[in-house]
Amino acid sequence: MTAATWWAAGLAAAVVLMPCLVIQLRRAWAAGVRRRRARLRAEALLWTWLSPAQRKQYRARRWFEVTTASGRRYRILRGGVVRMHPRGSAYCIEATSPVPVADEMLANKLLLETNERRFLATAHRFPYRSVLPSDLGLWTSFGRATGDRPDDPREPPSWNN
Repeated sequence: MTAATWWAAGLAAAVVLMPCLVIQLRRAWAAGVRRRRARLRAEALLWTWLSPAQRKQYRARRWFEVTTASGRRYRILRGGVVRMHPRGSAYCIEATSPVPVADEMLANKLLLETNERRFLATAHRFPYRSVLPSDLGLWTSFGRATGDRPDDPREPPSWNN
C-alpha cells in the first residue's frame, strides 16, 4: 500500500470514529457538570444546618465539632468522625451509593445529634492516630488553609456558580 492509500484509510477511520468520540466527550462533560452541581447543592445544604460556631470551624478547617445530648464531643471530618477523647476513636459510615462529601458530613451530624447510640451501633470503629499538620492547626505545604487564619477568604459555595 502506498502512503496515499494509508492516508485515505486513516482519514476514513477518523471520519467514522469522530462522532463516537464527540458523544463520549459530551457525556463525560455533562456528568462532570452534574457532579459539580450536586457538590454545590450539598455544600449549601450543609451550610444551612451548621451553627455559627460550626460554620466558623468549617470555613477555617473544613471540619466541625458536634456535642451530643450525652455531652460527648465529636469532630466531623471529610470522610469520617472522630470522638474527642484522650484516646480518640474514629468512626466511618459509608453511603451505599456515591454522594457528595458534604451530604455524608450532614448525615453524620444529624445522626449524632438525634441518635448517638444508633450512630455508634452502625459505624465502623477504628483507632485514631493523626499525624497530619491540619489536625495540629498548622498550614500544609499544599497551600490550602487548614489553621486559624483571619484572612481566610473561603465562603460556602453559592448556587450561582
